Amino acid sequence: MMRMLQIILSCIFLGCTNISGLSAPSILHRRAFLASGIAAGAVVATPLASQAVIDVNNAAAGDFQRYPGLFPTISAKIINLGPFKDAKEMYEAMDNPVIVERLKQYEKEFTFGQKTPGGDRGNGKRSV
Repeated sequence: MMRMLQIILSCIFLGCTNISGLSAPSILHRRAFLASGIAAGAVVATPLASQAVIDVNNAAAGDFQRYPGLFPTISAKIINLGPFKDAKEMYEAMDNPVIVERLKQYEKEFTFGQKTPGGDRGNGKRSV
């Protein structure tokens, strides 16, 4: 088991060459290459919360999924209690200091635009 782990790690970090006399079978080469490519693709394709901006007054419940800890419960509260003029008003509307602290983690990513009429923002529940 340890030898296989050493081979896989050496393939990932050192390009699947012969390391210390260990010669990995071609199946391990392909698996390591595929695994490293999938991991790299996931990192590139996943939008980071710090790179995103969300309009709290017009966002759908699912838009909050990119912010860990906000979906579904806190996003449903935001939708049901909004619209808000600013972050301070949103914090005052929340009934739990833990929720306020969680929201403050992402305060720099929040904007508070004019609420647009119509549209289904969702209720924070996942659809199956």
